[in-house]
Amino acid sequence: MNRSLRIRGVLVVVVLLLSVWGLLPTIRLALMSAEDKEVARSDPERAEQLANLEEKAIRQGLDLQGGMYLVLEIDTTGMTADQARDALQRVREIVGNRVDQFGVSEPVIQTQGTSRIVVQLPGLLDAERAKRLIGQTAQLEFRLVRPLEEYENAVTKVDEALRKAGLIEGVADPTEDFADAAVDTAGDASADEAEAAVAAADTAENPFGELPSALDEDDALAGEPAAEMLREYPFSSRVIYQPQLQNYGTPLWVEERNVARVRRLVDEAVELRAMPRGTEFQFGMETVTLQGDQRLRPLYLVSDSPSLTGDRLTDARTSPDPNYPANWQVEFSLDRKGGRQFAKVTGDNVGRKLAISLDGQVNSAPTIQGKIPTGSGTITGRFTNAEASDLALLLRAGALPTDVHIEEERTVGPSLGRDSIRQGVTAALFGLAIVVLFIIVYYGGAGVVTVVALVTNIIILLAILAQFSLVLTLPGIAGIILTIGMAVDANVLVNERIREELRKSKTVRAAVESGYANASRTIIDANVTTLIAAGILLWFGTGPILGFAVTLTIGILASLFTALVQSRVIMEIMTRKKGHQRINV
Repeated sequence: MNRSLRIRGVLVVVVLLLSVWGLLPTIRLALMSAEDKEVARSDPERAEQLANLEEKAIRQGLDLQGGMYLVLEIDTTGMTADQARDALQRVREIVGNRVDQFGVSEPVIQTQGTSRIVVQLPGLLDAERAKRLIGQTAQLEFRLVRPLEEYENAVTKVDEALRKAGLIEGVADPTEDFADAAVDTAGDASADEAEAAVAAADTAENPFGELPSALDEDDALAGEPAAEMLREYPFSSRVIYQPQLQNYGTPLWVEERNVARVRRLVDEAVELRAMPRGTEFQFGMETVTLQGDQRLRPLYLVSDSPSLTGDRLTDARTSPDPNYPANWQVEFSLDRKGGRQFAKVTGDNVGRKLAISLDGQVNSAPTIQGKIPTGSGTITGRFTNAEASDLALLLRAGALPTDVHIEEERTVGPSLGRDSIRQGVTAALFGLAIVVLFIIVYYGGAGVVTVVALVTNIIILLAILAQFSLVLTLPGIAGIILTIGMAVDANVLVNERIREELRKSKTVRAAVESGYANASRTIIDANVTTLIAAGILLWFGTGPILGFAVTLTIGILASLFTALVQSRVIMEIMTRKKGHQRINV
């Protein structure tokens, strides 16, 4: 055996062994049943081993393993073309950061047109969590809560503006001041009832007691007095005002049934410029259930400009709430400049409440007890571990620069993915069987060499997919089937050339050498032109086209190796003896 043949033979063996080794995790994972995987995940040590297997195995695309498909539309209202392009790229980057921290394997995030982003999340079937994580703006702000007297002024101005505009109905006796009118019109509650509500604040389960109810349109239909109050005081009649509850963050509360209506009234007040300068209303995030199943949402009056934003946040982590062990909290840290701003805000406003606002809703409004120089703080609430983790993830990834709406969503179930895999594999095996049968019948011994090259080609292709963490999709399976045909074509060219040389009465060794020498240029030309087309698909293609281009490109390169190197090594070994005068082609 000459030196060249020995080197090529060793190369073929090394490539084949590496390919088989690279496919072992995929094979082991495929042999595990769903029950075995569930049992493994319950054991920490086996769960880690399973995770390593899944990381090294062939990754499946959305169409094979199931998952979420989302199309996001960004709000470009009022933006120039350049600003819209910049916003699109920033949203894409931030969504990518969120998805990466969410732990989804091989997500696809790409822009579509000038205002859309396509997000594919293989293996993720929790649609609501995915939409919450991706579409939420997550703008963290710290805003000072306004003093009690400004509440009265703000609500009175909103009532006057709405009443003068004639937009809706109102309530209350105009001779009374707001504090008295709001309590009286909220259900003719007496001072004793208000004191009882505050006295009930000592109970941990129900710190607010039972508050007097506000009015709504159903009350207006019940009689003229209520309808007249709704016309006269359109805003304050739909809220509950209890100055004694200021210690709980805000004296203003809205029954759950009135939240949507009050929110619209607040928006109308902003349009009418009725809000006192430098203020705005924000709802609280949580709903409080009181005695008698009364459900209330807090309504805060805060500064219209934040004292500090989440842009200065450097880290956010979860931890158990020490005051309520069943709940979780989010601890955040600010950068040096943010820490200085936070220290100044807290130092200048000791005794006031600082609202922690997320996406225009107040999470909490703790009282500033003193200057906080550490540049860190805590967001508390009735968070589960998962909810706190999601909030921390959003804060770390950063806020979206503009509003994002989900225009389209699809969920591909795992059963559909399994059906796709079964059908794709069946098609590939069926095609492979027909090709193998034809090649062996038509070319005999040379056909067996072709089949060996064909199987090696597929093994190399799948091993590269696994080792380089590339994604196998349904169009990718189509690319594998096309690769089978192209690999056969290369060997057919060689075999036909060898036949021609044998007809010229050349020796077997000479015919094999001439056959490969004459066919190599044609094989390379044909595959390179296809490779160029596949490269263009790789460069410009997205989604299914990209999956097809990946397997096609790898398959072409593997075909060149198996046809021009491996098959030739086998044929030369078969005919290396000088006395060998026949070969079945």
